[in-house]
Amino acid sequence: MDDPLGTPSLPAWPATPHTPNSPGPQPTLPLPRPASPLPPSQIVGGPPKEPQIYGQPTPGLLSPQLNTTANGSKLEREGQYLRVRITGLDRNRRDIIARIDAQTNLPNFTGSTYRNISRSYAEFQRFAEQIAYCTPQTIVPALPLPQTSAPSDEEGKLPRVALQRWFTRVCEDQVLMREDEVRSFIESDFGYQPTPRPRRRTGSGFSLMKRSVPDEDEDLMSARLELTRLEVQFFDAAKAIDRLSKARKTLSAAHAEMGNKLINVATTEAHPPLGQALRKLGRAWHSIGDVDQAQSLSECVIVGDALGYQGLNAKSAKETLAQRTQVLEDYQSAVKATIAKRRQIERLKQSSNIRPEKVDEALEDLEEANKVEQLFQRRVEGISENLHNALRVHARHAHEDIASMLIEHARASVHYEKARLKELEALKGDVERANGPAVHGNGRTPLTGESRVPITGPAGGATPIRGPLIQPPLTSSAPSSGPPSPHVVRPPIVSGPPIPQGTPGPGPQPAQAQAPAGPSIPTPAAPSLDPLGVPPRPQSAASSIPGTPNPLHTPAQPHPLAKSMYAQPTHRKLDAREAAAKLANMF
Repeated sequence: MDDPLGTPSLPAWPATPHTPNSPGPQPTLPLPRPASPLPPSQIVGGPPKEPQIYGQPTPGLLSPQLNTTANGSKLEREGQYLRVRITGLDRNRRDIIARIDAQTNLPNFTGSTYRNISRSYAEFQRFAEQIAYCTPQTIVPALPLPQTSAPSDEEGKLPRVALQRWFTRVCEDQVLMREDEVRSFIESDFGYQPTPRPRRRTGSGFSLMKRSVPDEDEDLMSARLELTRLEVQFFDAAKAIDRLSKARKTLSAAHAEMGNKLINVATTEAHPPLGQALRKLGRAWHSIGDVDQAQSLSECVIVGDALGYQGLNAKSAKETLAQRTQVLEDYQSAVKATIAKRRQIERLKQSSNIRPEKVDEALEDLEEANKVEQLFQRRVEGISENLHNALRVHARHAHEDIASMLIEHARASVHYEKARLKELEALKGDVERANGPAVHGNGRTPLTGESRVPITGPAGGATPIRGPLIQPPLTSSAPSSGPPSPHVVRPPIVSGPPIPQGTPGPGPQPAQAQAPAGPSIPTPAAPSLDPLGVPPRPQSAASSIPGTPNPLHTPAQPHPLAKSMYAQPTHRKLDAREAAAKLANMF
């Protein structure tokens, strides 16, 4: 059978089979290849390309079906890696269950891809404690809490994000990613069970009174003191944020109560513009109370939870440095044991009766003590060197977390302040219209007590006289004593004393103004123009005196059209200054 893509002069494969023990083909000089009988357009060169769909997504992080691309480049990272992704978080009555996918190329793992791994939060706790115990040369980040201060709708999102950040930092650590406990946590089929720890020897009660182990690394000693101080400060700051949140909730309730009182006052306010302003002010207080409630929750979630976690993180780093102190104690014990073995050999040298078996036993003990001392010395040096790098990584992570927390808190604070400003700016027009006259539905401003022409003029000058609807021309400016004309609406001017204040009448009687103590020169008022074309009449002498009521302005019987043109106010108009004083004093 011939190869359809090959040349007819060369066979497609060898005619004789290749035996396993036979030597391979020897390299020979390339022979000149004859020209192909096919045209150049039909010659197929290179391996066939795989069909691709336009817009098809590339293989995901945890789906490496194709490890190489068409041009031969690898899709995987250079070097060893361990990637873990938390795909979901389920909450039951007692605990939360995390679903995990993992991918790695580490040699101590049996596989490369692990899907749908279920681990509870209790298993996460045992895992964090175990890796912190097994790796004293690095700082394990603190495990985040399973609950936050967020409401129920965000309760499942924030713990998942925190657990994902924690697991990512664990997998980025070059010491932790190669730990056997990490492999056991991912590969366990029926839950995770940590390796049993060896029991530490328990010292006597007098061990608490001994002096501390001398430490030559000043940086680690100062770091331990600083971490102890930061732990206390972070927890104190978290408690202060909690108290601030409670105070904001109390303020929110007070704002809501103030809004209710303003709305109740607005219902009894007789001046419509002021009532409308008070009603909208009460609604604004309600909105501001809601903003305070939301800000209190935001501060607890963003600032309070972050500071509390940083306190736990500082505590974890402090415990790691304290675990190094235990290794220093073991190293000091090994040094003391080596010194004791050397002294024993010195005593054997000074002894007169030396037995060979005791000498051999003492030399073996000294050699073993030297090995143990060197082992602890290398361990202390390695732990100290790695802890310097771990402290730098811990400080960088802490600074990043605090910076992101402050940025998010600033954004949230600006958002809430803008919401308050928007509510207060919406009241500007209503507050400005609160001092104006009331406007009916037809757009006309109703008459008020101040818009009516006063009966008595002010002390500083005379009030212009408004003429009647129908009035005959006067022949003289002197007061007339004759009887009134039957077709005149108002009675003529009668010379004599003014009508007393106690005279009964249908309209309200104004209070009589007191005459000034000293002599004053009356200012003649300009004659008023009648809109119906009646010529102006001069003001009488009796009405030109300040404080003297004009008899024309105190009719015994009002005109029938007067009631349709003017409505007597039933309430006292509220002064603008008095209203402002009431608003300032919160009633």
